[in-house]
Amino acid sequence: MKFLLCVCLVAVVEITALTEDQTHKLNKISTQCRSQSGVTDEVILNARNGVFADDPKLKKQILCVAKNVALVTEAGEVDVGNLKRKVKKVATNDEEADSIVNKCVVEKDTVEDTTFEIVKCVLKEKPAFSPVD
Repeated sequence: MKFLLCVCLVAVVEITALTEDQTHKLNKISTQCRSQSGVTDEVILNARNGVFADDPKLKKQILCVAKNVALVTEAGEVDVGNLKRKVKKVATNDEEADSIVNKCVVEKDTVEDTTFEIVKCVLKEKPAFSPVD
């Protein structure tokens, strides 16, 4: 199953939901990915506020971040185990984490679309979710 959970470091996750260390790690990854994706600051800010543009550059950004935080393999496969581990950190219990992952991990036509939709879904369910440890 292809998955691109490139949680656009800082672009998708509310900064207030992250620790200082998580914010630093995510900003570093996001900056590196932004040079590849070409996504604009405005699109990232909107995504951070829950408004996800159907933008190929944003999808590329999210995939890049997801690969850098080991949520997606280089081959484009979702690392469901790692995703569950990270969701469990913000879930009430294991059952809730499993439910969120089962609901959100749905394969779409492309890896970019799959990752984009997973990120939107997980953040809708758990706004404090962080792709970095």
